Amino acid sequence: MTADSDHPSLPAHRLAERLRDLRERAFRPLTQKQLAKALGGSEALSIATISHWEKSGSDRLPPPERLASYARLFCTSRSFISGTPHLLRDEELTEEERAREAELYAELLALRERAQSTGAVPPPLEEPAAEGSTSIWQFEAGDAVSIVDAASADPPPYADQSHLNYSRYARFADLDSLVEVFGQVKADNPASMIRILSPEEVTQDFALNHLIVVGGAAWREVCQSIPWLARDITLPIAQPTGDTHVFECSVADEKRTFSSARVDGVLTEDIGLIARVPHPIIRGRTVTLLSGITSRGVHGAALCLTDSHVRDDNEQYLEETFGNTDAFCVVMKVLIANDAALPPNLLRENIRLWEWSAETGVRW
Repeated sequence: MTADSDHPSLPAHRLAERLRDLRERAFRPLTQKQLAKALGGSEALSIATISHWEKSGSDRLPPPERLASYARLFCTSRSFISGTPHLLRDEELTEEERAREAELYAELLALRERAQSTGAVPPPLEEPAAEGSTSIWQFEAGDAVSIVDAASADPPPYADQSHLNYSRYARFADLDSLVEVFGQVKADNPASMIRILSPEEVTQDFALNHLIVVGGAAWREVCQSIPWLARDITLPIAQPTGDTHVFECSVADEKRTFSSARVDGVLTEDIGLIARVPHPIIRGRTVTLLSGITSRGVHGAALCLTDSHVRDDNEQYLEETFGNTDAFCVVMKVLIANDAALPPNLLRENIRLWEWSAETGVRW
């Protein structure tokens, strides 16, 4: 079915209906103008854009980053408490609201995928990527991606399937990082099938995709069942200490220990880690690890390559530093403010703590 057909695909019709239903019935009715302003912030979308997305006969599908804004807006009634609907910041969301955001985002993206596969082709609503873009998350068109996160040690009640408000993604340990990574990977690979999995769900077929592992616990669990994943990568040694752990790094005979920092019991700094190696079996595919000492360190590692304030700088650093190799690891400092991770900028020397690459070996 072509995009200009007089008979739109059923999935495209369902996506349009779902978006209109969210606007009119989710918490309180919104006009298209109100929704356009809420989704666009200081640069409001046009009313015509919202109208196109809600029209089942339209050939336009909202891009993934706009669906992420829908999920953020409609994950909580608190988006509508003030007179003007607005997107809450990451640190303002509760765990249940983050879980609802992830669930709604996955639902909308699935509808979009099905609509796109049946012939609805969205026009380029955003500026195209610059020629020669080196995004770490941009894979060959159509390559499948598996994003792996460990189950939380203390999941909320609604993570249980028997709970009335059951949320499938509430069981995962690093929801902040998971939402960031899923959204960026989907935005950079709109034609790819992307799955969010727990370590035990990484069966043979999923293990042969591009693999993105979120969190040290998930990495340990995946490597127990798939030990060949870790054979070509050098990582710092995680050592338990008290109620947390530290990263122990070495260069020649010198060893340094990197740990999180607390002031009066409040976390002020954490350690994050990004590692990437070629997939050991499938040529052209990759294995990526995002880790840290606490969840804020993991989130900082994710923000390093998703936050618009630092992403370009960090992509530039990785390209200039590791452009001749596709196997590397960076350990970095993650600053914490108001209990939230701040995105690290790798161009700042005081942020980078330790590096390894297949070409240069280890270095401070």
